[in-house]
Amino acid sequence: MSEQTAEEGTSQGPRVVVVGAGMAGVQTAVALREQGFRGRVTVIGAEPHQPYDRPPLSKAVLLGKAEGSAFDVDFESLGVELRLGCEVHGLRPDARELDTEAGSVPYDVLVLATGAEPITLPGTEGVPGVHLLRTLDDAERLRPVLTRQHDIVVVGAGWIGAEFATAAREAGCAVTVVEAADHPLAGALPTEVSAPMAAWYADSGAELRTRARVERVEPG
Repeated sequence: MSEQTAEEGTSQGPRVVVVGAGMAGVQTAVALREQGFRGRVTVIGAEPHQPYDRPPLSKAVLLGKAEGSAFDVDFESLGVELRLGCEVHGLRPDARELDTEAGSVPYDVLVLATGAEPITLPGTEGVPGVHLLRTLDDAERLRPVLTRQHDIVVVGAGWIGAEFATAAREAGCAVTVVEAADHPLAGALPTEVSAPMAAWYADSGAELRTRARVERVEPG
């Protein structure tokens, strides 16, 4: 896209604001331009990093095989404004404005693409050695844990739990995975498909405990 087109794309048509700089938010912005949308497009992300893909966090980034996974998108040439490190605190639909820590942001069309937050388990607040894995910063904090080959308990046998367990085993850690359901990936796949996957954990040297709901976490 030429500079002239990018500039025109900031002034013609309604203003679209996308909250969330992950896969969904970025692809929304890209698709708007691909479909010929000429209005202003702003993507707001709470993290300070360039928008990135999350799946490598539980594999290559954790193991130090990659420093990041930024999307290969030239936002400037697309005429897409990025506001990174900017948290959204509220929404005022009547005024068509977002309240952010940097001030209000007006919009004509609002797209919420914030994704999900991991569940915080009871008793984990302030307990050393308890980590979440959702962001690039989370993965970077976990990398030295794997390097030191700690004994690790993973709560959840979904896709991320499985990938993290595999990465931890590859790093030489002893791994136990606890899952509230009676088989891995219970919320993502039918039992007929996911039940045989339990053997994958044993094959990798990880212990899988199903029907094991976490009630609380206590300092060890």
